[in-house]
Amino acid sequence: MQAVKAVYKEGNIQLLAPLSGVNEAELFVIVLDKDDTTNGVAQAFYAATSSAEQDFQTIGLTHFFNADDDNNVDWEDLFDVKAR
Repeated sequence: MQAVKAVYKEGNIQLLAPLSGVNEAELFVIVLDKDDTTNGVAQAFYAATSSAEQDFQTIGLTHFFNADDDNNVDWEDLFDVKAR
């Protein structure tokens, strides 16, 4: 998967850089209007504000790091990292 930038003008899409190593592909396009007006579908792709705790739970590591065997570990000491 690659991310590419393109320009849409008068019914045509022009890629601003070639796709590397791709002979054939199916493209999925997200349209960002130049005048900052968006419809409901495009609005769904904007990032919602969240806290660091919500981000941590979202990536699924909260269960991994919440095990009983590592609750009392001094990770800074274990990895010999000085406190900042």
